[in-house]
Amino acid sequence: MVAIAAIALVVACDKGGDEVEKLPNLKLSVEIENITTTTAKVKITHSLEADNAWYGFVTNDTTSDAKTLVNEAIAAGVDEAELHRSKQYITILEELAPDTAYRYIATGVTAEGVQYGEITAVEFKTLKDAGNQEEEYNGMRRNDAWEVIYVGKDVLDDVEYDHVIRVISRDNNPYAITLVYADAYDPYQLRDLAEAMLIDYKGYLAEYNDRYGTSFSFGDMLYTGNGADAFDLDPGTYRALAVGYTPEGEVSGLYSVSEEFEVEEQMASPNYAAWLGEWEIEGQNGAKNTVKITQQHANRSFLLSGWEGFDDLEIVVEYSAELDAMFFYSQLVAEEYDFGEEYGKAKIYLFAGDEEGYYYDNADGDYYIAIAGILDGGQRAIVRYGVNVPGYPKFTQMFFMAEIDGKLYTLSPEDDVPSFIAAMN
Repeated sequence: MVAIAAIALVVACDKGGDEVEKLPNLKLSVEIENITTTTAKVKITHSLEADNAWYGFVTNDTTSDAKTLVNEAIAAGVDEAELHRSKQYITILEELAPDTAYRYIATGVTAEGVQYGEITAVEFKTLKDAGNQEEEYNGMRRNDAWEVIYVGKDVLDDVEYDHVIRVISRDNNPYAITLVYADAYDPYQLRDLAEAMLIDYKGYLAEYNDRYGTSFSFGDMLYTGNGADAFDLDPGTYRALAVGYTPEGEVSGLYSVSEEFEVEEQMASPNYAAWLGEWEIEGQNGAKNTVKITQQHANRSFLLSGWEGFDDLEIVVEYSAELDAMFFYSQLVAEEYDFGEEYGKAKIYLFAGDEEGYYYDNADGDYYIAIAGILDGGQRAIVRYGVNVPGYPKFTQMFFMAEIDGKLYTLSPEDDVPSFIAAMN
C-alpha cells in the first residue's frame, strides 16, 4: 500500500450502528488526470457541506475489497490532519511505479475514525517507462515512444509556416520541443540543456502571468501526445529535440532527437531585394541618418549599417514577407567594439527610448522598437511600434549604448538621432 499515513492519532473504527446511520450519505467523485510514468493528478469533489470530513489514499492493491482496504487504513491510524473538509480537492500522486495498476480510494471518515457514506474507488495505470536503458547520458534517457521529425513547410492552426517540427508520441509523458545546431548537439549536455530551458520557461511563464493577469501552470506549456511547433530558422544544419518535463516543473529525464536536417538559403524575392541599398532616414525632430541595408538571410532578415554615423556597426533587422516590412528590435550589436586607447573595448547595444524618457534594453527579451512599412506611392516610413498594443511602450527613438566597466554611455547627442515617426526615402 502506497502513501497511507500511520501517524500518532490512532482512532477506532467501530462506534456503533446507531451513530453511523445519522451521518450524511457522502458520495465523492474522483477523477484521475495527467497520468505519467510516476505521477498522476487526482481531483475529488462532493456536493454536501464542506465540513464533512473525508479521507483518500492510493494503493497498488487492485484485487482486495475497497471496504477492507479502508478499514485497514483506518485501523493503521489516520492522523486528523490527513482528513479533508473541502468540497473540491486536487492532489498530485508522486513516486508511483511505471506501468503499474493503482486505485485511488476515497470515503467519508469522521475525526473519530468512523467511516460513512459511499466508498469511491477509481483504478488507473501509470505509463510504461519508454526510456531506453542502453542510451542514457548524464541522467537523460532516450524515449523510444517519441519520434521527432522535421517536416519543413506545414500548416498549424490554419497558418502556414516554413519550418515545422512534429513529435509523434505513443505515450502521455509531457515534453517541450526545441532544436540545436547539429554541430553543437552533444547527448552528454542534454541535462544542462533541459535545465537551461526549464529556467527560461519558468521565467517566461511568470512574466506572462504577471503581465496579463493569467494563471497558467507550467504543465499548460507542455505537449502530451502528438505535438508540433514552428520555428523561424536561419540557414544551417539542425537537430530537433523533445525534452521531457513533469507538469510540476521538473526535468523528467526523457528525451528524443531527430535526424540532422538542413535549412538552405532562399532566393531573394523582388520585394525583399527592393529594400537593399542606401536610404536616408529623417526623423520628426529633423535629424537625418544615411544608412545602408544589405542582405543577411534572403526574405528573412537584413543588416543595417550607418545608424548614428557608425558604418562599422551592423544592426540585425527582421523582415516580414507577408507585410513587406522591416522590424527593428533591441539587441546586442557588438560584443567587443574598439574605441581605442582612451576608452578601450565595449559592448554595444541597440536600446529603445519611449515618449516619457525611459529607455529599454534587451536584458529581459528583445523589444520591438519600430516598423518600416510601405506608404502610398511606394514611399516608405518608420513608425513607432506598439501604439495600438495596450501596455506596450510607445517608442520614439532607437540609439546605441556602450557598456564600459559596467556603465552605459550613449554615442550621440539625442538631437542627432532621428525620432519617430520618421520618413525613409
